Amino acid sequence: MNKKQLLAVFALMLALLGILGGIHMSGITGTTEKNHLEIKAFSVGKADALLIREGDQVVLIDAGEKDDGGEIVKELKDSGICQIDLFLVTHFDKDHVGGAAYVMEQMEVQSVLLPDYEGNRPEYRDFLESLDGHTDVQRVTAPLELLRGGMQIMVYPAEDPAEIRNAEEEYDNDLSLVTSISYGSRKFLFTGDIEKQRIRQMLDADVDWGHDWIKMPHHGRYQKTLEELLSAVSPSEAVICCSEKNPAEEKTLKLLEERKVQVWDTAARAVVTICDGEHITIRNE
Repeated sequence: MNKKQLLAVFALMLALLGILGGIHMSGITGTTEKNHLEIKAFSVGKADALLIREGDQVVLIDAGEKDDGGEIVKELKDSGICQIDLFLVTHFDKDHVGGAAYVMEQMEVQSVLLPDYEGNRPEYRDFLESLDGHTDVQRVTAPLELLRGGMQIMVYPAEDPAEIRNAEEEYDNDLSLVTSISYGSRKFLFTGDIEKQRIRQMLDADVDWGHDWIKMPHHGRYQKTLEELLSAVSPSEAVICCSEKNPAEEKTLKLLEERKVQVWDTAARAVVTICDGEHITIRNE
């Protein structure tokens, strides 16, 4: 083989290596850049704090009790998160709004959604003070649709808050904002602490409540209307925010077992849900 032929073969080999290298790098890039939805339910006792991430979008639903604010902020910063795009407080019980003031003080928060009523606890008053100077704060009075990255978010307030107030002495739970997140072909439902009156209102509304995944209401407390709610939602996966001291009630767990719903709880460890738009995987962390 003469010199020209050797140079031609060498050039061909370089070209082939370049093509193969390009294919390999394309595969790596496609894997690392592929977006997914991640939901982390914090292990903060009998309280709610759920972090949702998709692409560069960060959503926080509730912030546990007052002492949980520091843990939530640390988790966000350790994960490289410096901004919350949407902070949604479902209602003003201390185990949902407790850490909210600290989150507002320590993080850059772009938008805040609240239910349309006034709380009466000190944690709520602290939270209101932390909102001073924030312009994008909204009381939700009608179903609200938001598009954030690849997420379609629907936020539902109580359909008839006056009926709930008139029927219940402590109505905070039933005034919880209910949030539905659609991602690809999958749907995720966050129910705050809703109870029987609110569940009945929801089921009377012209809404398709079918979802693949549900954050169970009120830390797994049993109520008769749960059966109707689960029939309407028909989830395959359920997450319960509870503690080892205050676990989900056995009747609730039996109800889920009868429907062959896979159950995860935050009693000992956080629960992390990952969805690529089609498949859902869940693990304890």
